[in-house]
Amino acid sequence: MVAVSVLLAGAIWLTPNAERVATIERTLPEKPSTPAPPITERAHWDRLASMPEGQGIVKRAAKVLETPIPDCPDALYLEFSSNGNRTGYEKPYHRRAADLGVLLLAECLENKGRFLGRIATQMETIAEERSWTMPAHDSSLSNFNGTRLTIDLGSANRALVLAYAINWLEGKLPEAAVAKVRDELKRRVFDLYLAAYRDAAKDRKNGVHGNWWMFTYNNWNAVCNSCVIRAALAVIESRQVRAQFVESAERTTVPFLSGFTADGYCSEGMGYWNYGFGHHLQLGLALRQATGGEVDIFKDQKNPAVMRYGYAYALERGVSPYFADGGGNVDIVNLCLGRQVWPELADAKIANTPVLYGSYEVVALRAFGQEEGLPPAQAQKTGLPTRTFFADAQVLISRPEPDSGGKLYVAMKGGHNGEMHNHNDVGSYYLLYDGVAMSGDPGGEIYTRRTFSKDRYVSKMLNSYGHPVPVLGGELQETGRKAAAKVVQSDFTDARDVYVIDFGAAYGKSAPEKLVRTFVYDRTGPRFKVTDEVRFSTPKSFSVPLVTYGKLSKTADPDVFTLVRNQRKLTVRVQADAPWEFSEETIENPGRPSVTRYAFTFTGAVEKGSLTLVYEEDK
Repeated sequence: MVAVSVLLAGAIWLTPNAERVATIERTLPEKPSTPAPPITERAHWDRLASMPEGQGIVKRAAKVLETPIPDCPDALYLEFSSNGNRTGYEKPYHRRAADLGVLLLAECLENKGRFLGRIATQMETIAEERSWTMPAHDSSLSNFNGTRLTIDLGSANRALVLAYAINWLEGKLPEAAVAKVRDELKRRVFDLYLAAYRDAAKDRKNGVHGNWWMFTYNNWNAVCNSCVIRAALAVIESRQVRAQFVESAERTTVPFLSGFTADGYCSEGMGYWNYGFGHHLQLGLALRQATGGEVDIFKDQKNPAVMRYGYAYALERGVSPYFADGGGNVDIVNLCLGRQVWPELADAKIANTPVLYGSYEVVALRAFGQEEGLPPAQAQKTGLPTRTFFADAQVLISRPEPDSGGKLYVAMKGGHNGEMHNHNDVGSYYLLYDGVAMSGDPGGEIYTRRTFSKDRYVSKMLNSYGHPVPVLGGELQETGRKAAAKVVQSDFTDARDVYVIDFGAAYGKSAPEKLVRTFVYDRTGPRFKVTDEVRFSTPKSFSVPLVTYGKLSKTADPDVFTLVRNQRKLTVRVQADAPWEFSEETIENPGRPSVTRYAFTFTGAVEKGSLTLVYEEDK
C-alpha cells in the first residue's frame, strides 16, 4: 500500500493503477465470494445453528414474517423536500434492509426454506424502489426522478445486503427475482462506482458522477466504500472487474484515515467512529480474506491509534462522552472485529462475545474469519487508567483511581469549531457521576434539512448557547477552524489533573483581551472545578451556563446549589469576584428530551472577572 503522505501529497491516489489491478486479480477467487460460505456448505452453518444465539436470530426472523414489509410511499420521500423531515421515510426505509439481513441470516442457520419466500419478496420490493438513495441525500430529487443517480450511505447498504443474499442463497431464490436485483445493483451502484473510479481526477469535486465521498475524510468514505466493494466481491462474475473495486479500496480509503488526528481521535464522536471505522474494519478484514493478505488497508500506521480510540474514548467502560453530533457508546462488535488485527488490545469480555452477536455481515467476518484462531485474551482488565489525553484533539478524560470506588468522571475539550459534525463547543465538558450524565455537553439533535444547511447553527443544541461555555457581551462562539483553543497548561498527577486553555479565539471578532478556562479534576475531593477568567477592552456582560438534563435547585446558601438527576445528587458551588444573578431556561430539542440551561451572569458589564463552578459529591 502506498504511503499516506505520498498519496495525499499529489494526485497519484486518484489514478487507477492497471498493474496493481492485475496483481490483485491473481489473488482473488475465481468466483464471487464473501467471508462466509453459501447456505449449501452446511457443516459451517450447522455449527452456528446449534448455538443458543442462533435460535434467537431465527425467532427474530419469525417475528419479521408476521409483519408486512414496511411501506415507503413517494409522499414520505418528498417530506424532506417539503418540510425537512427525515425520519418519516428513513424509519421504514432502514427497516426493509435490516429485516432482510435478519431473514437472510436466519435462513442460512435454519435451512428449511421457511424464510425464502419473504426474502425474495423483500429483495424485489427493494429492487423496485423509486430511489435507493435517502431523501436527505437527494435534495435535487435527481435520484427520485431518475435524472442522475448517485451512491449514498443508504444505497450502498442496500447493495451489500442484496449482494450477500444472492451469494449465500445461490440456487435457492427465483431466477427472475435474482436477475431483477442484479440489474438494479449494476444500474444503481456498480456502474456508478466504476464510472467515478475511472474518472476520479475529474470527479474529485462532486463532478459528473456526484460521488464526492470517494475523496472525503468522514464516515461516508468508509461506509460507502466498504459496502459497495464487498457487494462487488459477492456478485460480480468478472475477476478483473472485482479487482478494480479492490484496487480502488487501496487508494480511496486513504482520505478517510486522514480525518482522524495523529493520536486517533474522531471528532465526529463515538457514534460515528462505530459507523465509519466499524465499516473500515469490515472492509479491511474482507479484503485480507479475499486476497489472501495481498491487500491490507490496516498497514497504514494510523490504524492502531484509531482503533485505540474505541477503547480509550470512555469515561467508564462502555460509556463515552457526547461531543459533536456522533454521541453514543462503543459498539463491542467493533472491538471484536479489531481483535482480529490487534488482539493485544482485547480483554476477556471482548474475546468471549458470541460470534453470532451482530448483524449478518459482522457474523460473516467473525464466525468465518480469523477470530477463532486467536489465542485466548488475558484476564478481564480491572478498568481504564486515571486519564486519557488526546493531545492533538485537546481532549482530556479524567477518571478516579482504579478500584478506588470513585464515581466522578469528566471529559474536557479544547479543539476548534471546524471539526467534522461540529458543534460550536470549544471549552465544553461532560460530567458523569455514578453512571449518570449530570452536567455539560447536551449532545445533538434529530437531523432535519436545517441540520446540514447554512442554518445549522441556528440550533441552540449545535451553537455554543446550549453548551457549557461562556456568552460574552451577548455573543456566541463562531464557526470554523480559526475558532480554536490553545493549551496553556496540562499538569497531570495522581492527585489531580489541571488543564488550562485559552479559548478567546473561539469568539472571533468578539474575542476579549483574555479568556482562559481552567479545569481542575481533583481525585482527593472528589471534585471538579471549572474557572473562567475574562478581560475586555471595554465593559461587557459575562455569563457562564450550567447545562443539564437534571434539576438544579437553590439551597439556603445563595452560592450553593443541588444538582439532581436519576436519584444522583451533586453539590454545585459558585465562586465569583463580582455580583451575579441566576436564570433558568428550557432548550427544546424536538424528538428528544429538553435540556435545561442555568446561567450565572454578572449583574452588570465588567472589564474583567472570574467565575468558578465547583462540582462535588453531596455529603
